Formats: sequence, C-alpha cells, structure tokens
Amino acid sequence: MTEPAPELVRGELTRELARAAVAARTGVLRVTGEPGGDLHVVHGLVVTVDSPGAPGVRALLARPGRTSTGVADLRVVAMMAAVDGCFAMASGWIGGCHWQDAPEAAGRPEEAMPPVPGVEPGWLLLETERRLGALAHGRVSPHRNHLLLTERGRAMLSGPGSGSRREILLWANGRRSCRDISMLLCRSLYAVTVEVVRMLDDDLLAIAPVTPDPPIPEPVRGIGRSLLPRRRRGASGINDTLPPRPPQPARGQRTLTPRRTERTT
Repeated sequence: MTEPAPELVRGELTRELARAAVAARTGVLRVTGEPGGDLHVVHGLVVTVDSPGAPGVRALLARPGRTSTGVADLRVVAMMAAVDGCFAMASGWIGGCHWQDAPEAAGRPEEAMPPVPGVEPGWLLLETERRLGALAHGRVSPHRNHLLLTERGRAMLSGPGSGSRREILLWANGRRSCRDISMLLCRSLYAVTVEVVRMLDDDLLAIAPVTPDPPIPEPVRGIGRSLLPRRRRGASGINDTLPPRPPQPARGQRTLTPRRTERTT
C-alpha cells in the first residue's frame, strides 16, 4: 500500500480538531473524499466517527459470537470504532473538511450528552498515524485492491479449520477489498487489513489484477453510403419461395400481342 501523505492527517484535520478542543466546540466535522466520513465532536472531544469505509459501533457490537459486558464494553467498542473510522478516512483520499452544526437534541439538555465519553483529538490522530505507518509497506490498499485466493489459499480453505483466516478466505473472490470483507464480517478494518497483509506474505491471497475499462469508441464523422450495409442480390431468399416473374420487355420496346382470329361462318 502506498502510504497516504501524513500531512493529510496532520494538516487541516489536525488544526480543526485542535481548535475544537481548545474552544470546547460541539459539531460535526465532515471529511470529504473517498471514503470520507463525519467526526462527531462534543465539547472538544471526538465522540463517534461515522465512515462508509469502516464498520460502526452497531456493526462491531453485532458481530456473531460477541458477548456484550455492558457500558464498559460499549465504551471500548466506541473508542475502537472511532479510531478505525479515522484510519479508514486517512488510508483513502482526503479532499478537505468543514464544520456542520450538530443536530439538535430533543428533550432535556442531558439527553444531548453522548452515551460514551469522547476521546482526545490528539491521541486519535497519533493512533491513526501509527496505524498508517504500520501498514505503509503492506502493498495493499484497504479500499482499492481486490483480493483473490491462491492455490495455497484454496487448499487451506478446503482443509480442516483455519482460524480467523477462514473468514477472510471465504469472501476473497477477486471482487472484494479489505473494506468489503470487514463490513461483511463486522470486524475492524484495520484488523482485517493487518491479517490480509500477513496472508499475502504467506501466499494465501493475491491482489486481483486491475481490469481496464473498455475504450469508448469515438463517434464516426461523416457517415456516408459507403458505411451502410450493402445488400447482396438474392440474399433474402425470396426467389426461392416465389415463382419467377415472366421476362419483361425493355423500355421503349413494343410488346407484340397475338391478334385474335375471327371465325367466319
């Protein structure tokens, strides 16, 4: 994976979150790009991060086989989702960011408080950069590259057990990326990407070749009669079903018709 430019994380996004922390700002910092996302900030702390590039809190809690331990578990999962969402945005393409007002909460003021405590913006950005650095030489993009099985991967998939790798092998069909698989498994995007990097090194997975789009034909200028399909005489086969026409006289030639002879009595 080519390492995203660190200034994208430390630049405009860092400045905006730092100002929000000092001013104890509340609002939504929208990050444009691919996949992009929203950072929900309450009193200068990042409460949740919503990004189409990573599973959210509900998806992580809905992972099959997971058992919840209550409020403490919810806080840990919310922190994991916030870091994972920020990693998803930073590992893609960032166009810019701007603030939006937070949606008004109905009812009493305490109902506007988030169900989990927020995280410090500085720690969130440092953890994001640490994850980007750990995958800088992983030769796979969590969003762009599609994964397919190798012969060794097929053999492992058909064999008895394969641990958590089996989940990834089942979905690697050449049309899914790390992001797609993490959504299907309700697992952290970073965790799936790390495992995919190891499976690439173990020759269990390969990156699917990029198929270029077929070229769009340019419009033909000056379509003339020479480009129209030509009719071949007798190609319709009508002469094979209809009786032949009698020979016709040439133009300007008189047609001689036999005269009727009169009978005399």
